[in-house]
Amino acid sequence: EETAAVKSAYKDLMCRRIFQLGKTEGVRIDGRRLDEVRPIDSEAGLLPRVHGSALFTRGETQTVATATLGDSGMKQKIDKIDGMTEKRFYLQYTFPPSCVGETGRVGAPGRREVGHG
Repeated sequence: EETAAVKSAYKDLMCRRIFQLGKTEGVRIDGRRLDEVRPIDSEAGLLPRVHGSALFTRGETQTVATATLGDSGMKQKIDKIDGMTEKRFYLQYTFPPSCVGETGRVGAPGRREVGHG
C-alpha cells in the first residue's frame, strides 16, 4: 500500500514537472518545441486486395488505413434523435496500445481507441 502511494506521488510529481517544463520553457518531454510537429511519412498501395490502403508513420507511431467501396445500400445508417440519417463515407479505425509502444489489454476498443467518422 505504501509502495503504491509512493509510485502515485512520484508519477504526479513527474507529470507536474513535465507540464511546467512545457509551459515555462516551451519544450516537450522529447525535446521538441511546442509548435514543432514530427514529420509524417506515408506509403500508398500497401495491400493488394482492397480498393485503397496506406501506411502512415509519425515518429514511432504507425497506422494502416484501408478503403473498400460498396454500393449505395451499404451506407452507414445513423439513428439520431431527429430521425434516421445515412453517411456514404465514414472512417473507422482502432488504436491499440502497441501503436505507440505501450502494453495494455486488447479486446473490445474503448473510447480512446475508436475512430471517428
